[in-house]
Amino acid sequence: MNDALSSHTYIRQLNFRLRSRLSDFLDSQDRWKAVIGSLRKPSGDPMYSQMHIRRFEGLQFHGRSPTHAFLEDWGTTNSTVGELVELLKSLGEVAAARVLLPEAEQDVSSEEPQSAPCSSQQEDGQTQPQTLTSVRRPKSPEENTEPGYSGFYMLPYSELKRITGNFDDRPASSGGSHLGEGGFGTVFKGCFHNRAVAVKKLNSVEDVPLEKLRDQFNQEIKTLQMLKHRNLVDMIGFSCDEHLCLMFAFMANGSLLDRLACLDRSYPLTWRQRCLIAEGIASGLEYLHNNHHVHRDVKSANILLDEEFVAKISDFGLTRALVNQTSTTMTTDRVLGTRAYMAPEALRGEITPKSDIFSFGVVLLEILSGLPPADENREQQFLIDIRENIEDEDEELTLHGFVDPKMKDWDLSQVECIYMLASNCLHNRKNRRPLISQVVSEIHGVVKENALKCPE
Repeated sequence: MNDALSSHTYIRQLNFRLRSRLSDFLDSQDRWKAVIGSLRKPSGDPMYSQMHIRRFEGLQFHGRSPTHAFLEDWGTTNSTVGELVELLKSLGEVAAARVLLPEAEQDVSSEEPQSAPCSSQQEDGQTQPQTLTSVRRPKSPEENTEPGYSGFYMLPYSELKRITGNFDDRPASSGGSHLGEGGFGTVFKGCFHNRAVAVKKLNSVEDVPLEKLRDQFNQEIKTLQMLKHRNLVDMIGFSCDEHLCLMFAFMANGSLLDRLACLDRSYPLTWRQRCLIAEGIASGLEYLHNNHHVHRDVKSANILLDEEFVAKISDFGLTRALVNQTSTTMTTDRVLGTRAYMAPEALRGEITPKSDIFSFGVVLLEILSGLPPADENREQQFLIDIRENIEDEDEELTLHGFVDPKMKDWDLSQVECIYMLASNCLHNRKNRRPLISQVVSEIHGVVKENALKCPE
């Protein structure tokens, strides 16, 4: 940060780095609209009309930041950093205000702090994000033992080393801390405030530079700060002083991928468990899509299971908020994701909720068959290609032969229903795939029928 920056600095003098950091906060969920909507001319009239707002909004389709644009425009006046900070504070955007003036929240520190972006429980069980209205001033890394401005614990790297036994590389089952490899990182088990946690230590890889890795790190924090749901992973804290690390609640039953493979001699998942897990994943995706987010990396390795086998969607580094809440498609030059799960349009750089539906269709095939999504030792490497044999009358493979032989309690009519749903999700034309609400409804029907046939 520029040491010379003060409340009297003109906005037009803000450097590109500071404007970019403000954009990280304000571009998300279109928060910039509340800011410019609060700006007034000396006459009291709005400074920006709806036409201006639509112009700023349109910049997002060209990969530009509306926050950058309105700061440039507003900066042509003699408005100051102090005015912007006061405006941000009045809107509850204290974290953004701190980007400019670290002492910005001192006058609100006496308020009752909220440790996270709150979520209110609705009658239907869904949770809805709310705006963070007050924050606690973060302490220095050495003394920050309470949630900071992001709603998460902001910890020094040394603390994460301590709670993971210096990132002990021995398997957790053998007395070490190593749990496995996650997206762009290694996961270790630790104990924080008498609670089991999983710490993901992000690692640079050959085709992902540090800058992009940091983008994904920030994206995961931003997403999980805003969105809270029973079927999304619970983030607890992070570290960014020496090494990028994320800390989550520990998931006792690991990933869906590992449980379907019965790793560590775990028991095969029952049909009832598999249906409930599928319903949980679909519910989590419905929440994301209803809040205008696309996950972009739905796969069984990113579905974690807690001690009750409740499904938790994880790994939000590639998640994107739709820039226009009336639009369902964006484009990108960077095609990211996991090939075995990627829809045709995703391979062309489109970002749409329907791509998540396609990926979920692959996960449903995994749940049915117990097979991994890709296996280079198979005659047909991708699981979605094996599905085509079931529908080919000239092939010997039947749906009965496709079902996981380790699963003994399945019902043919229910399996047929889930298989047909998976096939619909995997349609090559995105507009022919079901909406996530339809997916949830179909799976819920199977879960309900299963409960009636096989009550606990």
